[in-house]
Amino acid sequence: MQQPHLSHHIRQLEDRLGSQLLERTTRSVQLTVAGEHFLERARYALSQADYAVDSMRRFADGSVGQLDIGFTSSSIFHVIPSILGAFRERHPNVGLSLHRAGSAAQVPDLLEGRRHFGFLRLPVHSRRLSTLTLAREGMVVALPRTHPLAGRSQLQIEDLSNEEFIRVSPILGVDYQEHVESYCRRAGFQPRIVMEATDTNAVVGFVAAGFGIAIVPEYTSRMGHLHVAFLPLRRLNFQVDLALAWVVEDPSPLQAAFLDVVNAFLRDNPID
Repeated sequence: MQQPHLSHHIRQLEDRLGSQLLERTTRSVQLTVAGEHFLERARYALSQADYAVDSMRRFADGSVGQLDIGFTSSSIFHVIPSILGAFRERHPNVGLSLHRAGSAAQVPDLLEGRRHFGFLRLPVHSRRLSTLTLAREGMVVALPRTHPLAGRSQLQIEDLSNEEFIRVSPILGVDYQEHVESYCRRAGFQPRIVMEATDTNAVVGFVAAGFGIAIVPEYTSRMGHLHVAFLPLRRLNFQVDLALAWVVEDPSPLQAAFLDVVNAFLRDNPID
């Protein structure tokens, strides 16, 4: 910009502000106190504008923001550490807020927008939710280590006909318990349910205390219960699936970034 035009714009700015910004002499031009104050604020405003542009760019590529994620108590011992660790490494400026809840309880949280993702057990009965299976595991019997059957290498369902069972409460929507009880009935006995618990952690805790036995997903054996033995069951041909769930609508850039990490995990850890 040529000098006359610059001087004209500065005078227009001074008229608009109602303050003199420059002291002019025939030999020099200097900032007034008001000019120094305005310059400082102008530089700050420009830096904030640059920050806003940069922030939007990072938001658009999923580099900043906050994700609220639900998880079952047992899934924290499974795929979650690997997935969240990889995501934090790739997106260190994204906040992660984790909320423990049963599989059934996570569904309304997702549908009502309180959670972006949920790590839960399938099936999920909602057409508005997409799911991605992360792991598939069989079932094992959990017994107190002092139990007479605990020394065997494996069991048959008939071996449990006289046992007292502990199960996850069916009000939580844990469908595998229905399969367990149906399997027992096909073997010729109705399982005697003596206790119900809110999740598999609690079930195994009651087993450790000697209240009964339980048929639980295999991942529970990784939780390090010193007083519980976990034995495979022969001919038990159903499995449980751990999945990631989210609302079907187009994901935000941040959610898309999280799904990229999950898909990379699945490529490195294919389901058998």
